[in-house]
Amino acid sequence: MNNNWDQLRYFLTLARDKTLSRTGNSLQVSHSTVFRKIKAMEDDLGVTLFENTSTGYSLTEAGLNLLGEISEVGEVIESSLRRLNGLDQRIQGSIVLATTESIAGKLLPPSFKKFQEQYPEIKLEIRVGHETLNLSKREADIAIRHSRSPPLNLVGRKIAPLPFALFAHKSYLEKKGAIDFPHDADKHHFIFLDESMSFLEAKNWLDQKVENPAGMIQVNSMITLIQLCEAGLGIAAFPDYPKALLDPKLKRITGLPKFKESNLWILTHKDLTRSKRIRLATDFFYEELKQSIMLMSDQS
Repeated sequence: MNNNWDQLRYFLTLARDKTLSRTGNSLQVSHSTVFRKIKAMEDDLGVTLFENTSTGYSLTEAGLNLLGEISEVGEVIESSLRRLNGLDQRIQGSIVLATTESIAGKLLPPSFKKFQEQYPEIKLEIRVGHETLNLSKREADIAIRHSRSPPLNLVGRKIAPLPFALFAHKSYLEKKGAIDFPHDADKHHFIFLDESMSFLEAKNWLDQKVENPAGMIQVNSMITLIQLCEAGLGIAAFPDYPKALLDPKLKRITGLPKFKESNLWILTHKDLTRSKRIRLATDFFYEELKQSIMLMSDQS
């Protein structure tokens, strides 16, 4: 039964995501694993479920029929598994925590270490990336993410607004000269996040202030943006992390307005709130991040 449901999960995810790579990312496995699972399922059933087309994997007639039969069953099984997991009162087992690469890399390492020391029997799986893992599909147990208003099927707490600031490295300022932002913005080089990232309000604000920069780099990664700024390639806006977590030669130019989308939330599915280890972990990381962001606000 477990193996059959495992195959169905791969089938449903590939039907939704269309490509092996996206399906692998969703399920946290390699694309070759996805291919093997689907091929094994087709061999077991004796039918072809997908056609590999130029636009991705498309369902055959047999695949469409199967999808119609199992879609509702899949939702019922996922819901049942969440409820069973929610009844688990042991302070052991595993927790999958999904967040962004910058939060995982800048804010959370001290908290991860403390959590590991306090709860050694809990295996913490940390998954980072741009795309939000689906809590309803049990791709993650807890999510720490930026949001205006979380989906109704999730529960959690708003930790705090995440303050942003504009930074430049000492080496850049020595080369280009001091900046009187925004009055001489057109004389400077800037590093921007692209449209695929969150923080569009922050991006739009910066776009309005910097209409014709002397140079521009655009990236789709907050960590890359920070690293390029630390390398002296230009001026960038990113979370106003505690000074100890950034290159000491970064100079804070100015703070940015508070944006609705920069609120940081910790979330889980409502069916998991009865799990003792999930409650423990959400309370732990809520308090840890609350203290870190208060420190960030104090230095502004």
